[in-house]
Amino acid sequence: MTDYLEVKAIRTFAVGKDLKTKKSDPFTVEAGEAKLLEAHGLVTIVGEAEAPVVEDVDPPVIASERPKRKAKADAGNEGS
Repeated sequence: MTDYLEVKAIRTFAVGKDLKTKKSDPFTVEAGEAKLLEAHGLVTIVGEAEAPVVEDVDPPVIASERPKRKAKADAGNEGS
């Protein structure tokens, strides 16, 4: 299970399509990413956050059996 930390931006930077600034609310990121952002001087770690809960998850798709192929005649055995 992945640990998540809540961080607060101290400098302006982009996360995906979002722009985080000093005025942005604290946000949740994975622990490794939080430590990397902190090492670059972009955020301060506010505290631990609970992992986001995904409720509407589609069940895994189980592949059905492949249709059986017709047997091919061996080319090497026909002329003997």
